[in-house]
Amino acid sequence: MLYRIPAVRTLLLPIGLALVLTACHVVTDTELAAIRSQGQHHGPDAAQILDSQLVPYADKNAKPAALVVGALEQNFDSACKQYGFRQSDAFPCSFWIRVQGKVTRIDDSSRVGKAYIELTQAAGGEPVDVVLQMGPVIVGTGVRDGFPGIKYSDFDDQTKFAVFGQEINKLVVARLQRSLKLKVGDPVDVAAVYSSWSAPTGEIRAIPVAWK
Repeated sequence: MLYRIPAVRTLLLPIGLALVLTACHVVTDTELAAIRSQGQHHGPDAAQILDSQLVPYADKNAKPAALVVGALEQNFDSACKQYGFRQSDAFPCSFWIRVQGKVTRIDDSSRVGKAYIELTQAAGGEPVDVVLQMGPVIVGTGVRDGFPGIKYSDFDDQTKFAVFGQEINKLVVARLQRSLKLKVGDPVDVAAVYSSWSAPTGEIRAIPVAWK
């Protein structure tokens, strides 16, 4: 037995298919990538942030190193509130310090190169030494964590946040090796960042960011 499809239904099938095809929109690979990335946070550009914002911030906000170190030795929490910056309890406290003095020793026995600086003291002041990390390897993420303009929420996840910290450190090392070549006896005037969870018990290792 043969069945006949009603003429109305036969007519509706191609109309419906045409409507579906009309609603579709072919996109390019570039457009597809842009759609997929909507709402994602890749973070700021490390080079742009360092040159235009971070270096000027360091130079402007660095406090005398001897003053900050003295406050740290008395009470870490009070010093952090007065001189430091901490994004949250998950981060160490970062202090921007002005290191002025002379180089007494250079230690390049490892890839974590260090320059020992004897700070200029007022008459009768206790001697204080600060160690500048000169690279090519820099330990810690104080440059990233000590700048209020960079937040964890600017990134999608912890991995991208960590990669940004590594990029900032590499850029700082490149600047150091290009324009701050210290020798024993050289005078120093730099703004550096020192990060810690508690009062210092050993070397005060800081990362130089801005210098004169």
